[in-house]
Amino acid sequence: MTAALIYIDPLMIHPVMDGVWHHARLESIPAAGEAITMLCGVTGVAAFLPLSQRQRQRIPRQCERCDAIVRHQRGIPLWQQRVGRN
Repeated sequence: MTAALIYIDPLMIHPVMDGVWHHARLESIPAAGEAITMLCGVTGVAAFLPLSQRQRQRIPRQCERCDAIVRHQRGIPLWQQRVGRN
């Protein structure tokens, strides 16, 4: 049987901790149980679950500190600084 490869881009991984999704600079896919540090400084242990086991009670919200760091690095203004926002 031929292998069915599944490609995962480490740049697109957004770890979710306590209902908040973060950004992390990952060189590779972390192994289950491996410690990872988010851009905001929060550290957690990698775990993998199928989407069917995702908690449906609440939608993860974005970490404001991670978002501010990514926007700064990419030269994107914070949403509060955009023209037309009051």
